[in-house]
Amino acid sequence: MTDLPTEITSVPARMGTEYRVVDGALVGRLVPHPGLCDRGLPPIAALVFLSDAVAGITIDRDPDMWAFTSQLSVRRPLVAPGGVVEARNTALRSGARSLTCEVPFTVDGDEWGTSIAGFARVPRREGDPSKVMVDLADVPRDFGLPPLAEPLRRAAGFESVHPASGVVRVELSTAIANPAGAMQGAIVAGLAEAAAEDLADHHRALGTDRHAVSDIEVFYLAQNRVSPIVTRARFVGPPDQGTIRVDLVDDDGRGRVTTAVVLRVGPAPT
Repeated sequence: MTDLPTEITSVPARMGTEYRVVDGALVGRLVPHPGLCDRGLPPIAALVFLSDAVAGITIDRDPDMWAFTSQLSVRRPLVAPGGVVEARNTALRSGARSLTCEVPFTVDGDEWGTSIAGFARVPRREGDPSKVMVDLADVPRDFGLPPLAEPLRRAAGFESVHPASGVVRVELSTAIANPAGAMQGAIVAGLAEAAAEDLADHHRALGTDRHAVSDIEVFYLAQNRVSPIVTRARFVGPPDQGTIRVDLVDDDGRGRVTTAVVLRVGPAPT
């Protein structure tokens, strides 16, 4: 099952991404719409979505196997891309139980950032929901939704509870869920991104109260289903080095750790 919603109200699918098929391969594009770029560049969650979509749709070709994202990293400079970001998938490893893909991000043909995504192959079992296969030819139509005109935080309903500890809460809704009813993977990344920004902003980690995330590595441990989902965050090493660890915990922080995230922040571009 692809972790990609298609409803017009979907928040992750409206982060400025669009798609086309070129010579039989899926090519994704991220258009930096001003309303979404509240910190001077697109949220890193939008690049997580772009990478997951381009790689996940490309490799998820077996109707008898689920392909779940297990780990995903994005690296980018804290410099506005200055144009449309393009993404293509390259398979680094394809095994019976797992796959690893690289998704370079280019702007005008030059590499601007990169992503590596890992997927777990899991056989469909009796009683599992039906798997909807995505035809590459339909992707440009089905996933090219109108972009958000507001920051991701506001659109997704993130609530900053305690910035000094990086505590951010969100209620699960259909607008931020995947087809299985769990929180969509890019929204998971976006919630961690918000927690890291809050923590760094509050403590003026790099001498400013306006930070952005340059690096993110997400380890998807379990699905986020028990609402609300809450973050907890801490600096790793000196705050002025900008490394932050964030956990997502379900059931209003009383439940299990569903996601472990490592991020790096720097001053947001002006």
